[in-house]
Amino acid sequence: MMSRKMVTVPKDKYAEDALDYDDAMPEHLIEVEFTVSEFRELWDVGFFDALNDVTLAMIDDFESAEIIKREHLEEILNSDVFNLPVSNDILDRLKRLFEEALERGTGVYFSF
Repeated sequence: MMSRKMVTVPKDKYAEDALDYDDAMPEHLIEVEFTVSEFRELWDVGFFDALNDVTLAMIDDFESAEIIKREHLEEILNSDVFNLPVSNDILDRLKRLFEEALERGTGVYFSF
């Protein structure tokens, strides 16, 4: 059975703290779950490697990681990472998560 591959943005600091303790309620989170093909395509075009290069995060398959520094969120939004060649709207959905995290003062959490 494949584990769920999810990117999460807490709606506020309270939800972010609750997420740290695996205690956040779904209504306090903004989430994008990848299909198998979406994840594979993002992996193959180097999306996660690009995030790691910009932020020094350790996003990898079968791992959990986060991007929480405001300057890293801004750097990613100002980079070309959301212009990678993919066959669906997944990068648009992910860009919106990064924008939400920046606007809400929270982070982007990866659970693979």
